[in-house]
Amino acid sequence: MSEKKTFTYDVTYFRKKLLTRTWTIVILFLLFVAYNSLQIPVEGRIQFFTLFVPLLALFFWFLRRNYLKQIEILSSGKVELEGGLLKQFDSNGNCASIRIKDLEKITLDKFRGYDRVILETKEKIHPIVNIKNREELISILENISGIKKEEDLTDDSLWNRKTPIYFIPSMIALLMLYIPVVKVKFPILNPEFLGLFFNINLIIYLLYAPEKENHIDSKFSLKRRLIFISLVVFFFQVYTQLEKVGWFKS
Repeated sequence: MSEKKTFTYDVTYFRKKLLTRTWTIVILFLLFVAYNSLQIPVEGRIQFFTLFVPLLALFFWFLRRNYLKQIEILSSGKVELEGGLLKQFDSNGNCASIRIKDLEKITLDKFRGYDRVILETKEKIHPIVNIKNREELISILENISGIKKEEDLTDDSLWNRKTPIYFIPSMIALLMLYIPVVKVKFPILNPEFLGLFFNINLIIYLLYAPEKENHIDSKFSLKRRLIFISLVVFFFQVYTQLEKVGWFKS
């Protein structure tokens, strides 16, 4: 193939999903802070907000910076086909290339809600996510390599129909909370305990939930980030309970 073909990423679709995800995180964080501020005695709330208002400002600044950076990175990237080579450029102009005739497998799947193309050679696996005109790209790759595409229909979501089964312990704890006889026998059962129990249940679920390989770098794992956030919430829940019983004063 002597003629150069350029493919860009679907920035509009990415921006839409990123905005939804960002606002979801913001709303959940605000609800989390508001709820926990009500669990602290009135005299301790000034200290609470003195600690968390700067953290909120830093959190929002980080989210905005991360949002703009990701849009910039995707807008600057592209994929080129020229002279039997596939070249993938990042926002810094760095280029990763593959000889199309070296392809041994072409797989189409979904990754975090985006269409993905996985190109495999003997040396490496090369993923391309959220590319525009994907069908045209695949058609060219098939014609040059002689390899037919395969489709992986495996669900890529951390949450699926079986997910509620893993949270049966939390559902049982919720039911017990509203049964007077059980609540009298176990005074520990209260909304704060339920929140802590649910968070532990969530951490255990995330530790064992399957996740599709991103084929780039494991540090970008969505599961790892969710576990980190859940652990931060867990330690804050413990801090709140210790503060309520006066542990830090003693």
